[in-house]
Amino acid sequence: MKLTFIGTGSGKTRIDRFHSSLLFSIDGFNLLVDAGDGVSKALLLANVDFNSIDAILFSHYHADHFGGIASLFTQMKLHGRTEKLKFFTHKSLVEPLVNYLNSTYLFFETAGFEVETYGFEFGEKFEITNDLNIIAKQNNHVKNSHGLPTENVSFVSSGFLFETGGKKIFYTSDVGDPRDLLMFENQKIDWFITETTHVTTADIQTAVEILKPAKVFLTHIDEEDEADLINWLSKINDGKYILAEDRKEFLL
Repeated sequence: MKLTFIGTGSGKTRIDRFHSSLLFSIDGFNLLVDAGDGVSKALLLANVDFNSIDAILFSHYHADHFGGIASLFTQMKLHGRTEKLKFFTHKSLVEPLVNYLNSTYLFFETAGFEVETYGFEFGEKFEITNDLNIIAKQNNHVKNSHGLPTENVSFVSSGFLFETGGKKIFYTSDVGDPRDLLMFENQKIDWFITETTHVTTADIQTAVEILKPAKVFLTHIDEEDEADLINWLSKINDGKYILAEDRKEFLL
């Protein structure tokens, strides 16, 4: 399995890091996890063919994780895609996904390729391929409407446990509480991919001590925090922690 960081920045747009996106490549199958604003250009820079992406999984619909999907779907059409594309999102977010794409004049019926949507349930394992299964759990990142009249909005944000080849990878996505870092503490985690914007380095280190992963990847990096993260990592200096960078690849 190969992991490629497509975008490693936070919600703040910056020149040197794109917004959140990961690519898992397993036996010729490519799963894109999140599609933040600018993801099409980020994929070009990573030398990833738009039409090589077989499926897209969403953690939540903040723009830095979701805002690039309409453009990416358009690029697939413009580049003559013919293979099926699968979308995986929480069951309450399937209809908003379709409505959003329709509002940008993108329709599955006229895409030129088959599109399949799958709405997952929290806590239930679902299969992406024969050698890639996922369990999603809800975290506290998106909590409520802040008192706004949003009866048609589903406030859902997910963390994911990926299982492939007997290995387990925990991707936190964005979190709302340090306890979200431990939603899979009953699992043996091989790789821990955690955001860094909404938690402290102490929160991360505590989670690592409990989860005991072999590798820790730090992503969703805010420009204001990066120097402190680098300084913190220089003090730890144990080789377990990796500050993620756009277009960097890792093999599990």
